[in-house]
Amino acid sequence: MPGQRPRRGGKPSGPSRGGSRGGSRGGKRGPVPRKHDAFSFSRLNEPEVDPALNDQDVDDESLGGEEEEHSESEPDVESASEDEAPLNSYATLLHSLNTAREDGEPVRKRRRLTDGTTESKQKETAIQEDIGTPHDTALDAGTEDQTVELDEEVEADEELEDGAAAEAEAESEDEDGILKDPFERHYTAVSEQELKDAAKQVDDRQWETYSSTMEADVRRTLFSRKGEVAPGTAVKSVKDLCLKRRLIESGSRLLSSLSPEEKNLAGPLFNYVDILSGCRTLKNASQLRDLSCLHALNHIFKTRDRVLKNNAKLSAQSDAEALDVRDQGFTRPKVLVIVPTKQACVRFVDSIVKLSEPDQQENKGRFMETFSQDDTDEWLDKPADFRELFGGNHDEDFRIGLKFTRKTIKYFSGFYNSDIIFGSPLGLMRTITTGGGGKKDKKKAHDADFLSSIELVIMDHANALQMQNWQHVEYVFSQLNLLPKDSHGCDFSRVRHWYLDGQAKYLRQTIIFSDYLTPEINALASTHLHNIAGRVKLVPTYAGAMLSISSLLPSTVHQTFLRIPSPNPLQDSDVRFKFFTTTILPALARDSRHQKGVLLFAPSYADFVRLRNYLSTSPDATSLSFGSLSEYTPVRDVMRARSHFLSGRHSMLLYSERAHHHFRYRIKGVRKIVFYGVPENPLFWAEIISFLNLPSGNSAQNESAKAAQVNSKGAVRALFSKWDALKLERIVGTERVGRLIHDRAGDTFDFV
Repeated sequence: MPGQRPRRGGKPSGPSRGGSRGGSRGGKRGPVPRKHDAFSFSRLNEPEVDPALNDQDVDDESLGGEEEEHSESEPDVESASEDEAPLNSYATLLHSLNTAREDGEPVRKRRRLTDGTTESKQKETAIQEDIGTPHDTALDAGTEDQTVELDEEVEADEELEDGAAAEAEAESEDEDGILKDPFERHYTAVSEQELKDAAKQVDDRQWETYSSTMEADVRRTLFSRKGEVAPGTAVKSVKDLCLKRRLIESGSRLLSSLSPEEKNLAGPLFNYVDILSGCRTLKNASQLRDLSCLHALNHIFKTRDRVLKNNAKLSAQSDAEALDVRDQGFTRPKVLVIVPTKQACVRFVDSIVKLSEPDQQENKGRFMETFSQDDTDEWLDKPADFRELFGGNHDEDFRIGLKFTRKTIKYFSGFYNSDIIFGSPLGLMRTITTGGGGKKDKKKAHDADFLSSIELVIMDHANALQMQNWQHVEYVFSQLNLLPKDSHGCDFSRVRHWYLDGQAKYLRQTIIFSDYLTPEINALASTHLHNIAGRVKLVPTYAGAMLSISSLLPSTVHQTFLRIPSPNPLQDSDVRFKFFTTTILPALARDSRHQKGVLLFAPSYADFVRLRNYLSTSPDATSLSFGSLSEYTPVRDVMRARSHFLSGRHSMLLYSERAHHHFRYRIKGVRKIVFYGVPENPLFWAEIISFLNLPSGNSAQNESAKAAQVNSKGAVRALFSKWDALKLERIVGTERVGRLIHDRAGDTFDFV
């Protein structure tokens, strides 16, 4: 039937070539003589691995199905053998280039001469890089042997020359520069003792709060440590953002398009303060996405340029041990972006491309083919928020790595060789628990090391993620910034002290955007957000979704709210169920012949199952015939239940909130609505009540009787308790919610 589609998050119908999988790259090359001990240099130098691993994850079938137009063989950061050290071919190249400069000769790029055999190996390697593997091999994508290609050395040298060295004067390392740049102030200026004291304050929850109301009636709450000044929010020009030079032009264009409230958000965001925003809307979603992507790019470019500049300093030192440089984490990935669908991932990547303006994008065609789809015509009648979330490719199981070089973005890079990791909660959870292994590599176990050095987390559309499986979100956050089990080629002499001390979570910034805040989202922030820079919480002022009913129905509808005396959250479910079965349901059962067209709305799947079992087995409900619709109901059963409800064969229809979220059914034959609990999404309140106005296809007499029932008192009834304050506020409005929760005059509240 129109609008019906497979449930999201399930197994794809066809063979997948996407995800974060990348093929093993690199053939065996001649060794380069080693001059130094292990862990002497940056992680830019590649570890030594067994060449036999190169082809373990690529099968013959996948190799025959794809072609690559152009790709370089990129070294990946993987586990190194304890007795085999990384090579310093980069330092040798840099020394030769510096010598050429001293002699007054122009700098020339050195390219390795290859014979036909080497070219064929490189071509085969390129094909493997673009194709990937048929299973979850994201953690092992791009495993290399111990040597580093000269092409890669030249690329690193170009990054140093055109990236960091060109900005050496603009980014001086004096005290004033450190105090002005939030990046330096947050990660470099803090001492070990200061971080230890700040972490203790965070653990003891010694927060000072500052509440205020911003423009557009947005309520802002700042959380800062005792004795610390709350960060300012005013952003007047692009200079206040301390952007890298390559981002200033695109940052200026973005800043000029932001609204005043979005500019107020940019201040704490670029000062590395945690953001918990319930103000995401269809109108500002793209601006918030661009703003967070600009911040992520700025963070990545500063991190990489800092490493390259320090590499130059180390190579210029006669005694490398005299200079103690701490500029890295355990692994390369620094940014994690969690989004609900593949199409949402495409939107984030498009924003990154728009802001960074790369000269080349490797594997872009494969990415678009795997992650992007066109909208279907059958969804044109769906609400705008539904089309934004489920339009295009709505697959909920994915992960992919992005790597940045000076002029190139490389898609499907191995996780340990990526700068940004995109993924859904389900995709990330599967990668962590299986270690990236597939059917061909069952020995792999739990591996969350690629999340050990994440410094920035962006979670967009958190309310949509809650409609998937919130336990997956909590699990991913629990695996952030843990000490790694393997070295993965790490140069421990350059790892920051707070990584080694297990304190990375206190410097990680987390940005959460949601259409609204729920107890689960607030609990996630309280449990997993430990940023010593503080937190900003933004909540809009709600007028009330019930006020929009008048524009959807030709006549007024009585909306009745019944308060349940629930003593605590743990007993709320039992108290609600008892109230419903002893007060609401008997009245419906006594007059079941005339009480047809009753829609029973269940806000959670647990409530749905409990009500369905009771209506099926309880002697008190034998006179009620009912159907049920959940997100798991097969298509044939959905059609049968809706048909029987419309014809009157079923006097009641049990309907779950997640079913409405995923499919947005327009159910006909509704005469009365009972909300077992108010919906989390305020848009659902008006959409479900609008079912009362849908034609039933019956005679004029029946339609007249239906209209009389709709206009009568009790046509819409909703149960709530004081623990439903957040979602109740979105339904009745910020001004009224206090009276409904605390009024002692009665437990019944009527609105017309």
